[in-house]
Amino acid sequence: MTRGVAPGPVIAFILGIGVGAVAALLFAPKAGRKVRADIAEGLHDGINQVRSAGKDIKQRAQNLVDLAKDHVQVAIEAGNSASNKAKKA
Repeated sequence: MTRGVAPGPVIAFILGIGVGAVAALLFAPKAGRKVRADIAEGLHDGINQVRSAGKDIKQRAQNLVDLAKDHVQVAIEAGNSASNKAKKA
């Protein structure tokens, strides 16, 4: 089983990027309208990144569930086979 990245640190990292981007925009010498447009664009980009990360995490979780199902099925089949051999003996 491979070890994936925990969702907590990923989300914190993405939020940190967003906060840093907003702070940079606020302290940049631009007109108010331009700053608000940049903030809106940054927010939109951040939302898209969070959605993308969520989809990635969902896919990884589904892959792990599928892998676990496969392992359980193999274990069930091995148990049934051992049980049948024991009954015949």
